[in-house]
Amino acid sequence: MRAKDRTGLLGEEKAAEHLVQQGHRILERRWRTRAGELDLITVDGRELVAVEVKTRRGIGYGHPFEAITEQKLLRLRRLLNEYAAEHRMRLTRRRIDAVAVILQRNHRSTEPEAVLEHLKDLS
Repeated sequence: MRAKDRTGLLGEEKAAEHLVQQGHRILERRWRTRAGELDLITVDGRELVAVEVKTRRGIGYGHPFEAITEQKLLRLRRLLNEYAAEHRMRLTRRRIDAVAVILQRNHRSTEPEAVLEHLKDLS
């Protein structure tokens, strides 16, 4: 597995842990269709949430949230609507969240320290 892929998987795991601590229930991880992929699909209260996770090992290439464009948000909305229709959740309120994960070296451990930032409802 490429280092980039390992970084992404670690970021998704850290984001999932954070969301569960915040009261989300994880329904799916890396849900895929021909049209694309949703990193995490959760339920937060009565809302169905698509969570885009962006992970970096620093901010040398910019903050992770900078990679979420309007075009990306449109695709995420379409994918979440597709998921809701497939699972007969048409009347459920939906939202798009994003979690930025910045992995930093931890000199006391072999696992990097994760700094997370969670943005809710990117309408």
